Amino acid sequence: MNKYFALKKANRMRRKLLTEKSQEQLKEVITYLRSVTFDICGVEVVQSDLIDIAMRANEEGCELFQFITDAETFVEEVKPSMKPLRWTDFLIFEISVLCFWGYGVASLVMTPSILAVLPDFSIEVTLASLLQLCICVVGFYYLYRSAMEKVGFPPRKHQMKAVAFTALYILALYEIGKLLRLAFGHIVFMNIPIWPYTIVNLLVGAIFLWFRFERYGKDARLEGRV
Repeated sequence: MNKYFALKKANRMRRKLLTEKSQEQLKEVITYLRSVTFDICGVEVVQSDLIDIAMRANEEGCELFQFITDAETFVEEVKPSMKPLRWTDFLIFEISVLCFWGYGVASLVMTPSILAVLPDFSIEVTLASLLQLCICVVGFYYLYRSAMEKVGFPPRKHQMKAVAFTALYILALYEIGKLLRLAFGHIVFMNIPIWPYTIVNLLVGAIFLWFRFERYGKDARLEGRV
């Protein structure tokens, strides 16, 4: 079995043995680390260690963290040890999510309704759409590195800032898309029938999902954890 999935399953089962308060504290810390790092395996390793600590604390009648400052201190100490986001990891993640969920599953759900209204509907691949996709991916990477990685704990204190950054990103992307369509929308590379488009995206997305989780499973930090 994939070591990443084995540790994730073990963490999920052991988490249920904690007190309700410790589970809430653990969830807040892990949710925060997942949102500010792309170190998926590192987060599961940290969660495993925190569950061990919490179980010992519960046995003594205590919680995982006695004060919110304890949790703040912990995340500030552990964040530097997490792997930094790299372009390769980010692209593998983006391609798997965009192709499988964004273009594959979404098209699979909507295609019957679309074809019922527009039987000859196809996907038009233009220079504008490709440029917008590249800007979207590169923009999200740098937005994440410049904003999300620097969000403090607890994250609820910084929700408005995160929402504002996201809203500005979407608005800017929309306006850039309009300009690109005006300038390059007439340059059409191909028209792809909707069903082949959907199937190809599902297959490509599934391959990248498999590759992504295979890489997680071979992370050296998982040795001896399961």
